[in-house]
Amino acid sequence: MTPNDSPRPGGYINFIAYLQIIGIILVVAGHSLHEYPDGAHGWSTPFYRSIMTVSLPLFMFVSGLLMVYTSGLTGTPKYTPGSFVRTKLRRLILPFIVLTTVTFVPRALFDSMSDDPFPLTLDNFGRSLVYQDCMPIPFFWFLQVSFIMLSLTFCVLYFSGSRRVRPAAVVLGLLFLAFLVAPIQVTPFLSIDRVRDFGFFFIAGCLYSLYSARIDRLIPWTDIRFLSASAAVWIGLFLLFEDSPLRFLCSLTGIAMCMSLARIMEERRWQFLDHLKAANYMIFLLSWYFNIAAQQVLAHFVALPWWVHTSLSLIAGIYIPWLGYKYLEKHQDNRLIRITSYILGQSFRKRA
Repeated sequence: MTPNDSPRPGGYINFIAYLQIIGIILVVAGHSLHEYPDGAHGWSTPFYRSIMTVSLPLFMFVSGLLMVYTSGLTGTPKYTPGSFVRTKLRRLILPFIVLTTVTFVPRALFDSMSDDPFPLTLDNFGRSLVYQDCMPIPFFWFLQVSFIMLSLTFCVLYFSGSRRVRPAAVVLGLLFLAFLVAPIQVTPFLSIDRVRDFGFFFIAGCLYSLYSARIDRLIPWTDIRFLSASAAVWIGLFLLFEDSPLRFLCSLTGIAMCMSLARIMEERRWQFLDHLKAANYMIFLLSWYFNIAAQQVLAHFVALPWWVHTSLSLIAGIYIPWLGYKYLEKHQDNRLIRITSYILGQSFRKRA
């Protein structure tokens, strides 16, 4: 994205921050319905199934948008492929390996409280690092998919040259759309099957970042009527295409709805969620532990209605990791805190 293509910097950064906040709230909400009395973690509810069409596609979309926005690919790149991949290894794969490792033994020991068998064996530990269906923290496949998409897309666009970034991104978008609409059978090894399912939304974020000036002139993001219309279309497409290859249209409309909401929040200065800015990645990494504590663990000792477990899980899953983020941020001069931040892929601005 060139300087002339981008909206005013402060507003654009706020817009992205609000998109991230909306996304992480949807993700944690989806993980907070474990105790819903259908035996399927709330899958029988339209609420759960509908937010699942938006939450992780939105996260992938924002990842693609940010990659183009921050990497300088349309001008002078800020990274070489090697430095970019190393950065993403530290940011994504290091936390994945560390948290998977420290979670593996407790997860296996509490096997009786879980829904699926999780044996305490060396073979299972090895598989938990490379197969998305064997991970102790089930949704950590997102980290592998993000790393693959970031590395692959950056390298393709980098070697395409600044003048050919846009057509190269369009070709990638068409390729991943073909994978999505007519999916081939692929292995869960390194979450490749999830790359097939979610890679298109990452490229869609790249394309929005590259063409945002033109798109923003056509779409009235800050108009409440557009927000309402996109929400209505999202619901309609969900009802029509939930089990269809065209489900991606529902996801795209849901992303547009979230973009409109984020734009409205930025324009009207709705600051009630500003305290969550920059903490979304920490919330993603740590929310599972508190979701589990508020639902599966607590349910074994205290009989509470499902909605109480859900409410506790949502609040704990967002705000306990947020408190951890604020603590790390406040004490970043401490050597142990810096090491912890590094391991968790966190980065804070240096104090003046």
